[in-house]
Amino acid sequence: MAGSWIRIAAEGGSFEGYLSVPAAGSGPGLVMVQEIFGVNPSIRHLADMFAAEGFTVLAPDFFWRIQPRVELPFDEAGMKRAQELHKAFDYEQGVRDCGAAVQALRKQPQCKGPVAVTGYCLGGTFAYLAAARLPVDGALAYYGTRIHNYLEEAASIKCPVLLHFGELDHAVPPEALAKIRAALDGHPKVRIHVYPGAKHAFANPMRPANYDAKSAALANERSFAFLRTL
Repeated sequence: MAGSWIRIAAEGGSFEGYLSVPAAGSGPGLVMVQEIFGVNPSIRHLADMFAAEGFTVLAPDFFWRIQPRVELPFDEAGMKRAQELHKAFDYEQGVRDCGAAVQALRKQPQCKGPVAVTGYCLGGTFAYLAAARLPVDGALAYYGTRIHNYLEEAASIKCPVLLHFGELDHAVPPEALAKIRAALDGHPKVRIHVYPGAKHAFANPMRPANYDAKSAALANERSFAFLRTL
């Protein structure tokens, strides 16, 4: 499946996003927010995976205000640059850019039905923030690394939310996960799944040191089912 790049209007300019469309030609919308490595082959692969399940997926270039079209590998040099970009990244502006991507996706003729936001690592945090701040129909987060810093926003969540975490995630350590569970386990709109023995990035097949095929398959199955209920 081959996607294409489209332009997204935003505050102060415009940026690009990778659009992957299902074989049927249209489907419910899903904005997919990247890891800190940009919209690299891994994110495009995951966008295509969700498109194969019937969703119209838009993966916006979140670092465009710092460096457009970043695509970093998962090696030492890539990690170093990714961390530099993340340090320079403005989360508040990122939420607004995420909102711009949601609006752009809703306008695409291939998008029919509800629009949800998903994301991995950095993107997982933005999926949660989208549920609290943006007009979306659902949110789906894989190991959002800063969700525990925004728990006071849970009261603003009105749409269904699904959160996936690895038990052994160094980026969401036990104390952070405990805070998340304490704040959200009783929330009527939020469901949390923790995968025993799974590390950070357990759902990324292009990071073999982290990938957990069994946990990833279960998380993805739950994700597809969740999105079909919106």
